[in-house]
Amino acid sequence: MGNFLETIYDVLFKPRAAMEYIAEKKLTGQALVMFTIGMLVPVWAIYTGMRGSPGVAALGSMFALQFIGSLFFWILGASVLNFIAELAGGRGTATGLFAALGFSHLPRVVVIPLGVIAALLPDGLSGVAFGIIGLIVAVWTLLLTVAAIRGAHGLSGSKAVLVLLAPLLALIGVTIAAVIFLGSALVQLPFHF
Repeated sequence: MGNFLETIYDVLFKPRAAMEYIAEKKLTGQALVMFTIGMLVPVWAIYTGMRGSPGVAALGSMFALQFIGSLFFWILGASVLNFIAELAGGRGTATGLFAALGFSHLPRVVVIPLGVIAALLPDGLSGVAFGIIGLIVAVWTLLLTVAAIRGAHGLSGSKAVLVLLAPLLALIGVTIAAVIFLGSALVQLPFHF
């Protein structure tokens, strides 16, 4: 490993070892390039499809907002997951996890070529193909994220999955508690609806 293309190759074919290496070497520059490519390829495809239409002018500002928002959530996600991983006994760094999570954006790059292939299929099959492609990319992204957490913090697969699910489980718990609190508060009101 070392250069960018070798790192991508390793993420494709040896994700766990690649994520360990990325986290250990803190390849944040390469991760930022991967993140940017993952953002640019879908936007470029949309731009190519919209060329000549009136909505093309708004595409630049939409890309800027998406890029800034995704970068913010990448940083926030790395921070939160690093904290949870450390609570789970992980022994990595936030910078290493940040770099490894940057390479979990790799599946975004293959969405467009697969989407073009799906669009060329007959009408009945193209919808099914788009659904399958979306599912494959989502699962692949989740697997790379789990590999990033495992590689960056040296956790087992089950602990890495729990680290990834912990924010969602906490959000569900807070939502349930809020609903119960609001429900009991409404019962105590002096008037009824």
